[in-house]
Amino acid sequence: MTSDRSAKKAARARMTATGESYSTARRAVQTGPDRPAPLARPPAIDPREYAVHSRHWGTSACYLVHYEGRCSAWITGAGLHDQSEAYGMPSDPAGRAFVDAWQTANLLHIPWDERIATIFLVSPDTRNGILYEAAVVNVEDSGIWLACFDDTANNGGTYTLGQCGDPGEALEEFAALAERAADRLDSRQAIGQPDLFAGVLRYRAATVRADAARAALGDAIRRCQPGADGGGGLRPLWHEVGLPRESLGRVLAGEDWAWPRQPLVRPPGSRLPDTPTTTLATHTADGHRFDLVSYLDTAGGRCIAIDRDGRRDASECDIQVDEQRLASAAMTMATQGHGIAAIYGRVHDSVTELYAIMKNGERVSWPIYDDPRSTERYFAVIADSEALADIIAAAPTGSTSLKQSFGIWFSRARRCR
Repeated sequence: MTSDRSAKKAARARMTATGESYSTARRAVQTGPDRPAPLARPPAIDPREYAVHSRHWGTSACYLVHYEGRCSAWITGAGLHDQSEAYGMPSDPAGRAFVDAWQTANLLHIPWDERIATIFLVSPDTRNGILYEAAVVNVEDSGIWLACFDDTANNGGTYTLGQCGDPGEALEEFAALAERAADRLDSRQAIGQPDLFAGVLRYRAATVRADAARAALGDAIRRCQPGADGGGGLRPLWHEVGLPRESLGRVLAGEDWAWPRQPLVRPPGSRLPDTPTTTLATHTADGHRFDLVSYLDTAGGRCIAIDRDGRRDASECDIQVDEQRLASAAMTMATQGHGIAAIYGRVHDSVTELYAIMKNGERVSWPIYDDPRSTERYFAVIADSEALADIIAAAPTGSTSLKQSFGIWFSRARRCR
């Protein structure tokens, strides 16, 4: 997975700097927001219905929730599936910072060769070994992002997250952040060899600004066509900036001296128009068609999705089950709290039967589908949420109920008046 590759790279960099063993370095290099203890009894709500601030990364999300006068942060998806992790927040600003730090950590887990610009500095003097890391990335469907973790004050670190209108804006902010970090190192002397680290930060700021200046000049050259190819006395200008005449054609074509927009990063769970899919089942309810679709995402994750009326509706990837937890599921519905719900997920290989229990006592069996691509076993239950009492996955050794998730899945949204 993407985050795993980045964590390994960070651990190897720490090993080089500190001489630690790989296992020690890997445990130390774990960037991400500090999390308080999870709420022992989170309210039975869907966090999406009460979110005042949110960030999304593939099939996972982080929400700042205001509910009954309290702030909490909820993390959903990414292996949680039919559960959520909820954390109490002391205030709205603290909650917003937590949500943005969660997204910053996602962006900083992107491998270095998939970033437009990057800087990564390790120091044994900081808490987790990372002194400074920043990246500019182009994320599919959401554009250019700047993410930064800065522990140059040696106080546990701060996170900066920004969505930028274009690469030029992002690269300038990348350089400005690096320069401010260098100034902080000079003034506070919070770590060993601050002048060395500050020099590296200023050097990267200068090289990134040089790249941006070259791209801006490339734009100006392209606007000068057709005179840019040597007419109008412009040739001496190209000599002044070290542009050989034989390279001018590539600049005019936008192949050189252009703003970087690649590589395009696709978060885990991404499904492209040309992604091979398998439709495992189709159900019709209340005049709508629900397709249970499997595919491998762009990171190789094994995903299952519900398409509603031919449109992508919801998906989950790398769903975990075992002999104790025989089934794990997610849910999607058009209107929160009432109407038809699609509960879909994976069952363990030992499961022999899956059925729904309705509130009127009726028991309805639902098929389990073997996915030829992943070899995993998936299911979908399409039912009226107000009539559904439980879903049971049964095996010779026991059974798993999904009822514990109904309170969150089917809670009605309460709106402020």
